[in-house]
This record gives sequence, structure tokens and C-alpha cells, in this order.
Amino acid sequence: MGKSKKIIIGTVAGVTAAAVCVSGVLVWHHHSKSSSVDGVAYVMPIRDVNSAANTVSDLQFSGVVEPQETKEIKLDTSKTVSEIAVQEGDHVNAGDPLFTYDVESMQLELQQGNVDIERMENEIASNKQQIAQLESEKKNASADDKLTYTTQIQSLQTDIAKSEYDIKTKKIELEKLQNTIDNATVKAEIAGTVQSLKTVEQLQSDGTDVLMKIMSDGEFRVKCTISEQNIQSIYQDEPMVLRSRVDDSSWKGTISEISTEADNSQNNSMMYGSSDDMTTASKYPFYVTLDSSDGLMLGQHLLVSMDDMSDDSIDKSGIWLYSDYVLTDEDGKSYVWAADKKDRLEKREVEVGQTDDTAGDCEIKSGLSEDDMIAFPSDSYQEGMKTTTNPDEATPEDDGTDDTVDDSSNEDISYDKSGSSVEEGVIGGADDEAGMAGDGADGDTADSVISGAGEDAGDSVDEMPADEAGADTAEGGAADGT
Repeated sequence: MGKSKKIIIGTVAGVTAAAVCVSGVLVWHHHSKSSSVDGVAYVMPIRDVNSAANTVSDLQFSGVVEPQETKEIKLDTSKTVSEIAVQEGDHVNAGDPLFTYDVESMQLELQQGNVDIERMENEIASNKQQIAQLESEKKNASADDKLTYTTQIQSLQTDIAKSEYDIKTKKIELEKLQNTIDNATVKAEIAGTVQSLKTVEQLQSDGTDVLMKIMSDGEFRVKCTISEQNIQSIYQDEPMVLRSRVDDSSWKGTISEISTEADNSQNNSMMYGSSDDMTTASKYPFYVTLDSSDGLMLGQHLLVSMDDMSDDSIDKSGIWLYSDYVLTDEDGKSYVWAADKKDRLEKREVEVGQTDDTAGDCEIKSGLSEDDMIAFPSDSYQEGMKTTTNPDEATPEDDGTDDTVDDSSNEDISYDKSGSSVEEGVIGGADDEAGMAGDGADGDTADSVISGAGEDAGDSVDEMPADEAGADTAEGGAADGT
């Protein structure tokens, strides 16, 4: 074998070994890159999502049981009360008399009005008779006298029209007066207990017209008050729980009304601030309608708070998570997405204990501690993802658009100056080897490299010195093992 052939074969072996090494490095690079996990998951401390430790609100109110309906009985200050038929604390039924207006003067006015109507009716009848008499005399009168008769008749007709109008007006007045007389006795519209009965003098002093209140029988409601600083924390139809001050009794209800008028009566305002910077805070009443008032007494005081809808029979201690946090794998094991010690996302197996279907949470008996960080589940999560406690750093949730790109086709693609794509790290076939060899050999040499590499590889090894052959073999083995 000539020296030239040995050089070519050695070159081929070196090129081949280099190609294999480069290929191995690029394959490793591609594999490591494709196995990396993109995205950042937002995680929160267990203490922030522990439903057992978190309550709906720390606000608690004092409430008093009162009737579901309270009827205010107002006084017509233009009238005089002749008799009050009830006393404060009396129980009345619907239709029972409460008080009576003095209608003696009204009755006299009614009688006088009827006399006036009778007088005007008589005047109308008289005027009609006169008109008939004048019409008869007018027929036989001269032309000059007929004009005088016509004028008299028209005047009488005008008087009749006016009287008829006055009668209609008077009858309307008398109807109203009669209605007032008929209703001179004010009666109870509901069954209940008379409260807050005041005298006429007290009404004049207070500047009000509410003579008394009747608190209805039957179902109760609870009246509470809230300060102006906290009024935005409650809303209508919000569930509430009410507890006794003396035992473990409790009731359920909902906020049925939130008053927009401040109740600033005595003991219904509060002071906040210190020293000279004291400010009065208005308090606003709101009302809770009870699901059941069994066991309650009128006037009873209760502790009122927002209802977290949890099952009171379950003693919640330790870690409780809303059920949406807990997933189930193919083997039926429960797990959550949690951050590991390296702040990477992992599927953390947990043991689920009790469940509260009403509140929608469950007990985590093992697998998590108070120091752990967990994420709300997402279809985009993969184990190994980075985690963050800053929501602004988290990867946005997928909007449903398929923006995925095949890593195998374009992950390592770059572009030349012409805009054509150039794949990096990919060794082609014979043409690529020819190109590589062509850097240091002519066309014939390249052809020899392509056609003879396989058949002459063994010869080149046999003719090479032992130390060179061993080195090349070791190098080739390393390349193969790469």
C-alpha cells in the first residue's frame, strides 16, 4: 500500500472519529434540551390555602331578637285624639281598636254641609221655575221686551250651573269627612304586642308622628348594627350563623336588609381614635332572617357572624384543602402539585382523611406540612418546572390556542444571511463527509473517501504501527461509545 493511500485512510479515520464525536455531542445536547421543562408555576404557602385555619371573616356582631314585622301606628296631627284603648305591653289581634279621634266637630261640619247642599238644591229648583215662567211670558211680549226676558233667563241658567258645581264639590268634601268619621277608630292591622306607646305631649316634644308600634307575633328576625368602616364587608342574602351567649345553641339565617340610614340613637354610635383625635363612627342596622326561630325568645341577645358553610360536627384541625387542589393518578393515589426543596414542581402524594361536602374541602392526614408550598392544579404543569411565589413571574395559563412547536423539527434551527434555514448539529450522509474531506483533499481523494472508506479501513489498521493503531482504535471506541 502506498504512502498516499495510507494518508487518505488515516484522514478518513480521523474525520470519521471526529464526526462520531460531534454527532454524539449534538445528540446529547438535543436530548438534554428536549428533556428540559419550560414554564414557571405559582405556588402558595399552606397557611394561605388551609381552609381550617382561614375563616370567612373575623367580624362578629351583637344582635337582638325582634319580630319579623313591626308596624308603626302614626297619628294625624291635624286631629285630636279622644281615647286610647290600649296600653304598652298589651297584646292585640288584627281588628282590635287602638285609639279614637275626636269627631264631634266633624259630625257638626257634616251636618252643616248637608244643609248647604239642600239649600243649593232648593235654589236650583226655584231658578228653574222662574225660567219656565219667563219663557211663557216671553212668547206674548213685544220685540223690545223679549230681549229683557232673554237676559233674565240666561242669568238664572248661570246661577243654576254654578249651584250644581258647588253641590258636586261639597259632596266630595262631605264624603271625605264621612270617611274620616267612619274611621275615627284606628284598628290594629296585625296581631302583636303594643310597644313604644307615647303621649301627644311626647310626640310634640320628639317631633315625630309615631304614636305606637306593634311587634308582630310569629317568626322572629335578628337586628344587628355595623360600623361605617365595615359596612362594605357584608351584603344582602349573605349566610349568617347566630349563637347563644349562654350555651351551644346556634341558628342559621341570611341578611335580608341592610339599612342605608344610620342609627345614631343612644348607645348606637362608637368612638375611634385616641386623645384629641376622637371621631364618631355611625352605625347602620342590618337584619337577619332566620331559617328557624325555634328556641329563641323575643329580646334575646345573640352573637352573629358570617357563615363559612362548614359542617359544625367536624372538628377541623391540621391541614384542610379545598378538594380542587387534590388530584388522583392512574393508580388511584391522591396527590397535589407541590414545590420540592429545589423549588421545582413535583407530584406530592398525600393521604386524604375526612371530607366536608358542604364546604367542599378535605383533610390532609399526611404528605404535607405547614411549611410546604403548593400550586392550584393546571393541565400545563409538569414535574421539574420552576416555581415562584410571585404571581407576576408565573407562566400564563394556556388560552386553548395550539402554539406548540415540534422540537424535533426546529429546536436547533438557525437562519443564514439569505434567510434559508440551517440545521445545526445534524450530520448528513455521503455528501456531508465529502464536503468535510474536501477541505483537505481533491475531488479524487473525496471519491476515494466515499467509496473506499469501508473496504480499506481494515487494511489501514493492519499497516499502521501498533501504537498508532491502538490509539486510533481507542479513539474510535470512545467515539462509538459516545
